[in-house]
Amino acid sequence: MDNNKTKYFNSINPLVSILIPAYNRPHYLKIALKSALNQTYKNIEVIICDDSTNNEVEIMIKKKYLNKYKNLKYYKNEKNLGQFENDLKLLELASGEYINFLMDDDVFAINKIEKMMKYFMNDKGKQIKLVTSHREIINKEGKKLFNKGELTKIYSKDVILDGINFGNYVLANNFNCIGEPTTAIFRKKDLIEPFGIFYGRKYICNVDLATWLNLLSQGKIVYISETLSYFRIHEEQQLNSNKMKLSGALDYVHQVLTAREKGFLKDKIQYQKAASNCLKNFHKILRTFKNKGLIDQSIINEFNNYYEQFKENKVNNRNKA
Repeated sequence: MDNNKTKYFNSINPLVSILIPAYNRPHYLKIALKSALNQTYKNIEVIICDDSTNNEVEIMIKKKYLNKYKNLKYYKNEKNLGQFENDLKLLELASGEYINFLMDDDVFAINKIEKMMKYFMNDKGKQIKLVTSHREIINKEGKKLFNKGELTKIYSKDVILDGINFGNYVLANNFNCIGEPTTAIFRKKDLIEPFGIFYGRKYICNVDLATWLNLLSQGKIVYISETLSYFRIHEEQQLNSNKMKLSGALDYVHQVLTAREKGFLKDKIQYQKAASNCLKNFHKILRTFKNKGLIDQSIINEFNNYYEQFKENKVNNRNKA
């Protein structure tokens, strides 16, 4: 393809960066990578940032993939960065105008990027800031599991929705129906804060929702009713750890406490519902860990600080009434 044709192709098919943080799971990574490289949308780059503590992923990628796929890039971290910093490094390495993470144990539907990019490409006013879809969960063997709770399909057809209203629904109900990093695609330049940071705080567990809320505060969201990604549940995941569960509850407290600064929860009743839900959720998880003798004091101290701010907000709202 000559230079002029390349420019024209890129102008009508913007480059999408599929970012894969890898960690000691070559058996799952192979499946995830296949789903990325076989996308029907052709203008993609796939970047793997390997944070593994061994060389199994490195050997597999260099032996079977790098010489075969020109749009695949591989980086091995000199030292272990951890999930959060590895995600940020991937974003720095990305050349695409659009970003879609793919966790190394998850899977894309083959037409995921194409279906999602159609909405961005038809949005001349660039009001759409986030495109997501229904997703399903699979087990370690790849078998689909019963979908309930956050995996419930919330619309039977594709819809374009106001970001603030959708964010209010998520916050008031503690319901991440947007999905994990694998699920959604966004425009890189729309990140008003670094990935995983909300109102200046680096999130520990809910890094995806921190970013989704930032994007929702700026414009619209598309929800595609078709299942376009698969989230794998298995024993090796960090989300199963006690610290991540407690950290996730604390992240939710911070989201609700600071949401109004981003334009969310302006309605008093919605705010009170969200505040009540997040505090109940935190205390429920806290009681569980107290009974097990598992308490991270730094998390408790941070929560106590937020709780005092909630009480102050309640007093201020009462005085204004």
